[in-house]
Amino acid sequence: MKSMIIGSLLLLVAGSVFAQDSDRKYVPFTINDVLRQQTTSSPAKSSVDLNERLRSMSGAARFSQDYLLGPGDVVEVTVFGIEELKGKQLTLDSEGRISLPFINVVQLMGLTSRESEVKISALYEASVMKNPQVAISVKEYRSQFINVLGAVLKPGTYQLTRRSFLVDALAMAGGLLAEKAESTAFVNRAALTNSTPAEITAGVTPERIEVDLIQLLEKGDISLNVPIYAGDVITVPERVERFYYVLGDVNRGGAFEFKKGERITLSQALASAGGLLNTAKTSKAAIMRQQSDGSSQQIPVDVKKVLRGQSPDIELAQNDVVFVPGSTTRTISKGILGGIGNILAAFVYMGVR
Repeated sequence: MKSMIIGSLLLLVAGSVFAQDSDRKYVPFTINDVLRQQTTSSPAKSSVDLNERLRSMSGAARFSQDYLLGPGDVVEVTVFGIEELKGKQLTLDSEGRISLPFINVVQLMGLTSRESEVKISALYEASVMKNPQVAISVKEYRSQFINVLGAVLKPGTYQLTRRSFLVDALAMAGGLLAEKAESTAFVNRAALTNSTPAEITAGVTPERIEVDLIQLLEKGDISLNVPIYAGDVITVPERVERFYYVLGDVNRGGAFEFKKGERITLSQALASAGGLLNTAKTSKAAIMRQQSDGSSQQIPVDVKKVLRGQSPDIELAQNDVVFVPGSTTRTISKGILGGIGNILAAFVYMGVR
């Protein structure tokens, strides 16, 4: 009879909460999932896994001759047969130009070293000598900067030393903080007025590019590995989702999203989880709460008294874990409960089902 009364109370609460719960993000899992992860391996994908994938996709095989020259870069020029141009070091001016004997000013901005060699060779052949042999190498990279911001290991400004792509930029910044990073990155393209002639010709215009990192890094969709140009700002937003967790002898255990400005009580949390199973030990429930110092606090709670109005309906905090033991889950020790926070967060990140 008592269990029927409790069940009726929970159905009333559930009806009011479910009416508002249809668009609440929910990631289902059970306490058995958590225990299995604790005793075996880490959750499906960790930040290390993602970053290993990122580094493996990075442009390790691309070479510095793909670097696009710009103002301030120092190049070493050799033209065989012209003594003045034997290992001559020259700095590109503010417009990306250098001055050379006999052919005067040469525009190199936006060209690679190889393209610069071809251009200078053609100019000398047209005016001074036949079949000139020209060699150009970059001695100092000074013109191509990007910014990588947000949920990466080392946000900051980085110098491009070759033609680069999104995974290269993220690798330069040490990789993703997967436990904090959103699954989307944004590339804010530099203004057209700052673009090089080669970029303008290629159709590079000011824009904001959105990239699905799951599709790129896990699914291997290389079409999302967009090129990065000088002046670009790459941002990986930090996740702002907030969750509470209900585990144990409930109908649908898992993670439930806190909506913006929302307050959730224990009874509402149980209703979100579909109510209690008949096997629930309502007097032995607990709330596990992470403290600011990293320690865990276990708050005993008698669910039956809360539902009857005989005990306060506790308001939950972000990342609180409500655990209701029963015949299917038995009593979980404080030590085990205290260690599940990171696993739950990883489950939510990966959307474990």
